[in-house]
Amino acid sequence: MNETGRIEAFSDGVFAIAITLLILELKVPAVDSETLGIALLRQWPSYLAFLASFFTIGVMWINHHRLFTLIGAADDALIAINLLLLLGITWVPFPTALLAEHLHARVAALVYSTTFFAMSLVFQLLWSYAKRTHGIIRNDKREQAIHITRQYIWGPVFYLIAILLALVSGTAVLIWSALLAIYFALPPALFHKQR
Repeated sequence: MNETGRIEAFSDGVFAIAITLLILELKVPAVDSETLGIALLRQWPSYLAFLASFFTIGVMWINHHRLFTLIGAADDALIAINLLLLLGITWVPFPTALLAEHLHARVAALVYSTTFFAMSLVFQLLWSYAKRTHGIIRNDKREQAIHITRQYIWGPVFYLIAILLALVSGTAVLIWSALLAIYFALPPALFHKQR
């Protein structure tokens, strides 16, 4: 088992780059000064896609940090699963740009929502592996791990709903994604069951 400092530092770098790349898809309209305001307003799908993805990546970073405050060691499998998660993070700017450009195209909404569904499965895999493997979760953090599990267990279900929404509306997918970012930003202790 290895310590996790290098995994966290590398992951933080990937999150930071991916979240920064999102802004590159917001373009300055090539219009004259008189029509600039209208052109900026017409780009509202890009703004909404940027915000939804920014907050989703941001909350994934928060939750990645939460997990690694409980994870005290890592083995090769955990490192590989984490890399798979980072692969998804680096992919996010593409479906964000795709949906912003083709908000009313069902395919774009499906690519966007399926991306986050797949990432929720990888997050579940990472967390499940950490919980099941002896020596990875710090002993003094077992109760916190239970709270996180209660919150995260719904991720794939919620993102499956996003896929169903994609069949109806790209705008609905973006709004749903932003709402999910709020849900996953909540402190896991809120999901503590009273005995």
